[in-house]
Amino acid sequence: MSNLRRDCRAEDPDSGELLVLGHRGKGHNRTAAESHRPASRPWAVVRPVHQAIDLLETLHATDLLFPTRLPGSSGRKSRRMGTLTWGSSKTIRELQRLQDWVNSTFTPADGTAAIPPDPIKHLHGSRFRRTLAYFIVRRPRGLIAAALQYGHLKTIVTLNYAATGDDSWLDDVAVERLEMVLEQSEDDWTRLDEDNEHVSGPAAAEYRRRTAGAATFLGRTVRAQASVKRLLEQSDTDIHHGEAMTCVHRAETAECRKEKLLLGLPADDGPDESLCHSTCSNLAYTDRDIADHRRRLPVLEAEAHDPMTPRPRRDRAAAKAAQICAVIERHETSRPEVTHMEGGRVA
Repeated sequence: MSNLRRDCRAEDPDSGELLVLGHRGKGHNRTAAESHRPASRPWAVVRPVHQAIDLLETLHATDLLFPTRLPGSSGRKSRRMGTLTWGSSKTIRELQRLQDWVNSTFTPADGTAAIPPDPIKHLHGSRFRRTLAYFIVRRPRGLIAAALQYGHLKTIVTLNYAATGDDSWLDDVAVERLEMVLEQSEDDWTRLDEDNEHVSGPAAAEYRRRTAGAATFLGRTVRAQASVKRLLEQSDTDIHHGEAMTCVHRAETAECRKEKLLLGLPADDGPDESLCHSTCSNLAYTDRDIADHRRRLPVLEAEAHDPMTPRPRRDRAAAKAAQICAVIERHETSRPEVTHMEGGRVA
């Protein structure tokens, strides 16, 4: 990160993926030649990273995003790098200065502070670990993606990334997981109860039962980390929204778990979408999933009829298109008929 330079933001022209162009600073297969002239390497990032880089580029005119010294600042060039690094106390003071500047410069119409004081604890650097925990929990295979992003050989290194020998970052992941579960449960229940979202598939009835049960949760004050884990076990519906499908997970009937056991792989507690089978009894399809299928169908049909596409790919696209058509048809035929009143009669 210390070697990131101005204009390092990029976007993949084909996929639209957001990238940061940097240099690999670690890794088990890095060669000695890279130490002298490292090759540019793209990292896939989320939009807040691009926004943060954009902000950094407006704060100073130096080439490095994180310079050790700004132009005009005091200090000799021969000063050791360690003396230029902020300690925790200085970081806290600078964060407080930033908060005070924002509150004095940007005042809402109602007179309240733009950044209100935290009722629990003052702002400090380690609290920004929640940002990474947020994306790990709310992205498919987020933990694995984070390990690849930082060049970690094992995900346990990522979990302890916040500080050496400090596993408190696991608490942040647990809190984010709890918040995500509660947000998802509320959204699922609102769509079922108020928007009359239709759900089909072998696990549709179980999806409705779990969602209705989660709707009775009225909230609870959490004061200890043990309470977070206990509340997560009680409130987690174990419903996972994937790509054009929803898994109402039950380990005993999960086809992905059976596949892993047959391959001699460790069976995780949750589902694995990469090993999902269309015949799994844990599958359900919401109107959101069907909308995703409708968007994918024309692409597959075009590929299936493209004479320039190799025959194996055309056959695979045709098979997937036929499977999606069957899912959509079953979803629509199972939709209950909507009745309305006309002149006191049911029409």
